[in-house]
Amino acid sequence: MKEGLFIVIYGIKNLGKTTQARKLVDSFNIAGLDAEYLEYPIELGKTGERLKEIMASGLDIDQLEVQRLSSTNRLDFQAQLCKKLIEGISIVAEGYIGQSLVEGLSKGLDFDEMMEMNKGLLRPDVSILLDGESFSADADRETANAREAESLSYLNLAEKFSWSIIDANQGIEEVADDILKVIEVTIKEIAING
Repeated sequence: MKEGLFIVIYGIKNLGKTTQARKLVDSFNIAGLDAEYLEYPIELGKTGERLKEIMASGLDIDQLEVQRLSSTNRLDFQAQLCKKLIEGISIVAEGYIGQSLVEGLSKGLDFDEMMEMNKGLLRPDVSILLDGESFSADADRETANAREAESLSYLNLAEKFSWSIIDANQGIEEVADDILKVIEVTIKEIAING
């Protein structure tokens, strides 16, 4: 494998995405392959700072503006991302375009308009959806309903964009093994198709 892989892991909150992304990076490194963990939004420049500020504040901010900031944030980092991939460093990212789409859809934004905002961004080599019940108990019915709607949006995107879906409610090692199987298939496909 000459160039690194761009791998994105999606899923609802408290489903083990960070744990699995970091385990995958460790697996690559143990195998002698360079890999790094990345979480969007990137704390880079004004867009990253503003997005972190918005997320920390809990304020009800114009969601279209959040979408624009998120897209710009990804675009601002894209040159660095591509450079790392060309250097042979695989990137395992948590969140990316799909996360923004789910968040926007939950706020009633237009899918096509959000896709247009993300036009020109690098497409991942592998997108994986961790699907299952959240590991944290929802405090109220409204939160539980919102999570269920978010989960359905992720499943719809997974179908639309052909993401691999993995049952996140297995043991940590079983989920990690399933992720590695998806990665192995992708590496074989790249080797065959050049």
